[in-house]
Amino acid sequence: MNNFTLRWYKGAVIIMVIAALFTGGCSSTAGVEATGKKTWNQEGAPELSKRIVINNRSLASDIEIIDMKSTLAGDLMKVQVAMRSRDRDIVQIQYKFDWFDAEGMEIGANQGAWKPFLIYGREIRTIQGVAPDPRAREFKLKVREPDNT
Repeated sequence: MNNFTLRWYKGAVIIMVIAALFTGGCSSTAGVEATGKKTWNQEGAPELSKRIVINNRSLASDIEIIDMKSTLAGDLMKVQVAMRSRDRDIVQIQYKFDWFDAEGMEIGANQGAWKPFLIYGREIRTIQGVAPDPRAREFKLKVREPDNT
C-alpha cells in the first residue's frame, strides 16, 4: 500500500467514526429533552414555563411532545408530559426525569434510571413523574432511543 492510499484509508476511517458518533448511534444522552419550570405570574398564579430541545432529529421525527403540566402532590412537584407518535409503527423509547430546585441546582443527581416506554402508532401517551424532594421547582424529561448495548 502506498503512502497516499494509507492516508486516504485512515482519513476515511476517521470520518466514518465521527459520522457514527454524530448520527445518534450512541444513546447514552437524551435525544429529546422537555424542561418545565414552575414560576408565578404578576397576579401570583402558578405557571409552567416550557422548553423543548431536540438533540436527535430521527427520534424527533418519531415522537412529538404535545403538552406538559405540573401540580403539587402534597408538597412534591408532580408533572405530566404528553407525547404523540408520529410513526405508524410502535416507537420504543427510554425516559427519565431530572429534578432541580429554585436556584437550578440538581436534586438527587444521577439517581434516576432510564425506563422503557412504548408508544403505538399515532397514539398519544403520557409520562408522569413525582419529584423526590419538596424543593423541586423545575424538571427535565429526557427521552432517548433504547440502549441496545
